[in-house]
Amino acid sequence: MLMLAGSRTALLYSSDASQGSEVIEATFDRDVLAQALTSVAAALSDNTEVDWVELAFLGENRVQMSTGSLNLSIRYNFVGSYSGRGSIKVNGRQLADYVKQLPSVSVHITAQLPSQLTLKCGRSTARMQLVQDASQTSFFLPEVGTEILAKGEAVERWVNTFKDFVTVDDTRFYANGALFCAEKDGQTAISAVASDALRLAKSRLLDGIQIEKTDQGAVLVPKRALDEIKRVCGVANGADVRMKWSQESQIFALETDNYLMVTKCIAGKYPPYASAIPREIRRSVSLDVRSLLESTRRVMLFADKNRIIRLSFDGPTLDVQSATPGQKEGEDIIELETPTAQPFSVNYNGSLLTGILTVLDSGTVEFGWEDTNRPVRIVGDQEKGLDVFYLLVPTRF
Repeated sequence: MLMLAGSRTALLYSSDASQGSEVIEATFDRDVLAQALTSVAAALSDNTEVDWVELAFLGENRVQMSTGSLNLSIRYNFVGSYSGRGSIKVNGRQLADYVKQLPSVSVHITAQLPSQLTLKCGRSTARMQLVQDASQTSFFLPEVGTEILAKGEAVERWVNTFKDFVTVDDTRFYANGALFCAEKDGQTAISAVASDALRLAKSRLLDGIQIEKTDQGAVLVPKRALDEIKRVCGVANGADVRMKWSQESQIFALETDNYLMVTKCIAGKYPPYASAIPREIRRSVSLDVRSLLESTRRVMLFADKNRIIRLSFDGPTLDVQSATPGQKEGEDIIELETPTAQPFSVNYNGSLLTGILTVLDSGTVEFGWEDTNRPVRIVGDQEKGLDVFYLLVPTRF
């Protein structure tokens, strides 16, 4: 089986016992082993071909854990005390479930190649059959067109602004990922666009990034990879992370000092979303995020299955309404700090609106319309180093 992954050096390992010692003995801190298993879990969950993880004992106390599928591959390097060299494959889910239940003390492992693995921790002992898979696991990253160095904390904040607008297994291919591209003309930035067809998020990361090279190519990064980017960057908060992608080979990679993830991107030309962005804001209203969120959640209790709410602006007040015809209706009044010049009403899916409001790390939100029959532009208080806006399509009441 060939798994896609990458680094500056191509590495090749085999689980064949003839490639290493007949017995490998190791002692790991339980928390270190659990962290390694957590680090490769996303690739293991994505895996429909195999359910194993491979541990390669490289010498000098270096251990590499890896697993992957045709779409997503991860490797993680850590340190442990052991004797012998070579590599083994074991049922990853079974090992992860067992290690989670162990106390935070040393875990002793004995691998009798090529058949059995024994684990001892305190008074607990477990034996597992090694996976007899003669295939090799190779790590190789094709030539990349874009390479970016950034701080983990900044990338995590950036991904949080759009990650929740990506779906899974949607028939519209573009809804299953976020479009990544680098901007070097004018202000240096990396941008992401995510849309589920009824709403859209566009987020640009401006500070703390270094674009080492770019061919202006863009890739559509899938949801599982976005979740993993957030997790890894949260762990590597103050450290550097490296992102690489290639539009030609449709590959995206994330790399830190001891971690590497490579994923296949979603193929297809992203829709021309720019046509939905208002060119001129002719009406705008600023609102308190908390007040609007609370009112929307209350009136949605009375909505029908379509979850539609009406926002009616009339001078100094906003009337938030929802109803199930002939059965129930709800209404909330919000006082506006700045009265609207003329009354108007707009209808939105309340669930989609609250989804946007809950992502905003903001006290106020501004709604801007070019035309109330077209998508509204929603902007919160901008965070340092980020430029973010959302679009929401109106609907019938």
